[in-house]
Amino acid sequence: MKRKFNILVLASLLSISTLSAQDLSISSTFAFESEYVFRGVQFADESFQPAVDLSYGDFYVGIWANEPIVDGVGFNNEVDFYTGYGFALADWLSADVGFTYYWFPEDPNASSYSREIYGGLAADVEFAPSVYIYYDFDLKGLTIQGSAGHSFALSETNENMSLDIGVYIAAVFFDTGFGTDYTYFGGSIDWSYAFSDSAAFSIGMRISGTNLDDSRNGNAWWGATFSAGF
Repeated sequence: MKRKFNILVLASLLSISTLSAQDLSISSTFAFESEYVFRGVQFADESFQPAVDLSYGDFYVGIWANEPIVDGVGFNNEVDFYTGYGFALADWLSADVGFTYYWFPEDPNASSYSREIYGGLAADVEFAPSVYIYYDFDLKGLTIQGSAGHSFALSETNENMSLDIGVYIAAVFFDTGFGTDYTYFGGSIDWSYAFSDSAAFSIGMRISGTNLDDSRNGNAWWGATFSAGF
């Protein structure tokens, strides 16, 4: 765990150093989640989730980690490296393509990583609908996910507070022998407060469910996030 925090700190320092030399933007987040659920499947209990993102024009690159607070069976640390390119197709429609490298440094298995490409479309209209397709080369899995969300102002006199709601539904398909096809769905509701244009805090609840034949095919948990940009 300490090793991965060192990696994140190093990435932050390198990002700030690069920022002083070029016209880049940097943002960071630090989150706590009472459960770590990914595509409907729980990977850990209480976890810290730090991240650093860099963008230059339409290009972006970032690092994200999940650090379980209490180790458990299968509760391994995870570090994700990603890069992508987002661009406008119209005034109301944008596209996004990219690549993610999932790394599990404490996984005792030889396959402690997986590689995934993705592409998606997002509409700048009411409820902000989007559709993304992901393909993992190592797990041989195809994921199609649709999502939507909306932010409601909580006060006419204080625009810094909002209630943010999001929902999603998806299907996962595996090549024969690599996994069980399934669907998952979920939603979130967060109270958010913006300290400035570049710093904000949010806290809220999340739920998710799947159609997997498992004793734990539904989850409900809470999380909090602080984000800042430079």
